[in-house]
Amino acid sequence: MLLIGLSILLTASFLGARLQGLSLSMLGGLGIWLFMVVANATPADPPFQITLCIASVVAAVGTIEAAGGLSYLVQLAESCIRKHPRSIIYISPIVTYAITFFGGTNHIAYSILPVIAEVSKEIGIRPERPLSLSVVAALHGALASPISSIMVILSGFLSASGIDLVTILKVIIPSTMGGTLMATWVTNLLSKAMPASSIVGTKETVPSFSPTVVARSGNRAKLSIGCFLLASLAIVLLDALQFLRPSWEVNGIKVVFPSAYIMPLVMLSTAACIMLLCRVSPKSITEGKAFSAGIQGMLSLLGIAWLSSTFVENNKPILLQLISSYFAEPWKFFIILLFMAAIMGSSAATIKAVFPLGIALGIPPKILLASAAAANGVFIIPIYPTMLAAMHLDTTGTTRVGKFLFNHSFMLPGLVSIAGAIGIGFLMVYIGLAGL
Repeated sequence: MLLIGLSILLTASFLGARLQGLSLSMLGGLGIWLFMVVANATPADPPFQITLCIASVVAAVGTIEAAGGLSYLVQLAESCIRKHPRSIIYISPIVTYAITFFGGTNHIAYSILPVIAEVSKEIGIRPERPLSLSVVAALHGALASPISSIMVILSGFLSASGIDLVTILKVIIPSTMGGTLMATWVTNLLSKAMPASSIVGTKETVPSFSPTVVARSGNRAKLSIGCFLLASLAIVLLDALQFLRPSWEVNGIKVVFPSAYIMPLVMLSTAACIMLLCRVSPKSITEGKAFSAGIQGMLSLLGIAWLSSTFVENNKPILLQLISSYFAEPWKFFIILLFMAAIMGSSAATIKAVFPLGIALGIPPKILLASAAAANGVFIIPIYPTMLAAMHLDTTGTTRVGKFLFNHSFMLPGLVSIAGAIGIGFLMVYIGLAGL
């Protein structure tokens, strides 16, 4: 059953990553049917709670986009990059991390990648360097965001072990940001040692670009961003401080509003407030790119996460035996996360599938938290959508996949950033900086 399930999971993941769009969701469902028919597997419970959280965030982000808020964020990012073009290797990953952190999804990076590619060519820097760093930074920014689907899943597992959202953010934000800065430093060292390609900056290879962002920096855009930031703060506070939540009595017992429903309720309420205050048309919300990409991501996660959970649940005894035999030390858990992220192509689905194994093995929650950045190893096999977009935007050809598949432009910054993030994470949880 293990080999059959693994074959189905890998096939669905690779095909879904290649076909993109809603294919992951559909192939995940088909994979569950095949697993049941061929191996007599029992389907796991669908990830409805995660789907509810993601749907509410997508509604809020889609409303912000319709109000001009996302365009305003990207305009600020573009302005920052164009004001300091010579520092693009440092600025581009920091800016990309910031906008994905506030946007809750690394897909927002699509808006800033064309600017990075264009400015790099204008000043004669290989676009490969800032583009690859920015793609990796977007992954880490999404992981650290308190309203991302990855954080929803991560906090769901760790909150059951007594680690609240505030503590998670205390570790994840500095560790991922530190890992991103370490990767930037290493890449900058290499860029000093390696001259820019002779084709970079030539007139033949620099196409004319229309303005990347049509700025909507009016009051509506700023108001939508302000509402969203307040909502994110409210989620963190309500999760950490139980006395702030509504409560009521049932048969003489005090019942507090459950933390699992904080994010969906706050995000849906925020979307409603933005829609009313900024006079946003409901139709324009569903027509936006952020809403479309978010719904596709939600459905894709529903399919592949459900298939992953089914695979893990039906093979739990043998998987636990294999992991305990070859990865007996708890700190090695990040290796499993990294491997699974590479073959599954989704950070959220990786955490959803692998964290239950770590919990079942009795790995301390603080080790699980410190290892979480390894779930961003989706760059190892270069089929992730933002990676493909970066390669497409680099008309000089410096951002590419090598002859041996794994020697691609994103491997070095990706591995350095994950190593740095995990190292900082372990340091923080062991010396007690995060209060663990």
